[in-house]
Amino acid sequence: MSRQARIIYEGAYYHVINRGQAKRKIYLDKADYKTFLNVLRNACEVYGVRIVAYCLMGNHYHILVHTPDANLPDFMRQLNGVYTQIFNQRHKGDGSLFKGRYKANVVQEGAYLLRLIRYIHLNPVKAKIVEKCADYAYSSHDCYVKGVENNWLRYKGLLRSQLKGKGRLLERYEEYMKMEDAELDEYLNVKKRKTIEAIILGDEEFKDQIKEKYLHEKRMYGEIPQAKRIRTEIVVKKIKEEVLKIFGVDEEALYQSVRGRENLARAMAIGLSREIGGMSHKDVGDMFGGISYKSVAKCCERLKVRCDGDKRVRKVFDRLKVICSQVETLNIIVGYDLKKNFE
Repeated sequence: MSRQARIIYEGAYYHVINRGQAKRKIYLDKADYKTFLNVLRNACEVYGVRIVAYCLMGNHYHILVHTPDANLPDFMRQLNGVYTQIFNQRHKGDGSLFKGRYKANVVQEGAYLLRLIRYIHLNPVKAKIVEKCADYAYSSHDCYVKGVENNWLRYKGLLRSQLKGKGRLLERYEEYMKMEDAELDEYLNVKKRKTIEAIILGDEEFKDQIKEKYLHEKRMYGEIPQAKRIRTEIVVKKIKEEVLKIFGVDEEALYQSVRGRENLARAMAIGLSREIGGMSHKDVGDMFGGISYKSVAKCCERLKVRCDGDKRVRKVFDRLKVICSQVETLNIIVGYDLKKNFE
């Protein structure tokens, strides 16, 4: 498995890990940690995501995420993108802060979530940064101890359901944190290998359900060499058709960098190809006249600013996104029949 599969569904829990580029630190001072938590909170509020636990280490972070609305990619795009922009502005940096794709491992509800909470909170101790979890300022352990819960950090319901017994909830939690977990240690060793097992934490029944429901189509999809290219062509073709229809311009406008209405049409087509088509900046550039990946990135950034500042532009973009997304969600069999439909 050369590229980690993404498993996206409503109500999923994920153990997300993201590391700095070339082992670079992603927090240089206390203000950076504070900024990251503010960006995390804002992203949670925008996308209705909940955090169960977090730990911000020097060159990476761990977050245990709950996504009621199956929108992990959008949430992570905002979290990493906004924080990178602020970090680069503060420290006069440039380019990507994080290393490649973030890891997002699906976690079964219940006891497995509890075990990951312990693993995440113990990270600074295992790394020998501190002797006790309580000595580390940048994890949710302190919130657990103080009983702090808010609209984006939610954990008490899980603790109550899983930590049965006498005594206060805090006492039961602290006692649980002292326990060893050989099975989880084995899972973490497996994670280092590029296998299907590495992206799912749960019992065998849960793993089988996830594989059958969410990975079966991905495997079929990957078995056909031309499938990804064909699907991309279909999506981009639909995007171009709808953009031309709404803006009333000729197709040439999508390949020329000019000012005015044509420029916005081109920006919309490029932005939608990135967001819906899931294409890289380079691939988008190749499909729009061979422009550089930097030009594609700048175009997408300008479009975002335009959408944020003009409700009419946002309305048009959202409308196009809904229309063009219908192609992405078609329940089709990937193969040469698909190519026939395209032609």
